[in-house]
Amino acid sequence: MIKIYCFLFAFIYTYTLPEKSNCELAYSTATYALMHAKKALKANNFDHQKYASSKALVSYEKIAEYLTDCKCDNLSDRVAENIEDAKKASDPIDWDRGRYYSKKVYNSTQDLIGLMDECFSTEPEASK
Repeated sequence: MIKIYCFLFAFIYTYTLPEKSNCELAYSTATYALMHAKKALKANNFDHQKYASSKALVSYEKIAEYLTDCKCDNLSDRVAENIEDAKKASDPIDWDRGRYYSKKVYNSTQDLIGLMDECFSTEPEASK
């Protein structure tokens, strides 16, 4: 009987939590993109570098979707630039070119997260 109560409590608790806004999801996805870009920089072989960069690219594509509902117009352009760099990092000609674009994606992701902090903190209705 206790198991049933625990299950019901967990079920109700899970479904009554407030949903995250798309701006919050974009921010958390940007942190994933940063993590994958960092992994690409730390990779010790070409395949791992390409794999981590492709994961960063997937994260950036999700960020672009989430930002459509946010009121920060300047972020869309930055994300589009980062998507292009992430594409180049995920399918580079050689190791050095992949490292160059991985580093570019890593640095621009840090900048993007800073811009998101500024934008989401100054516009409280964007984070609702």
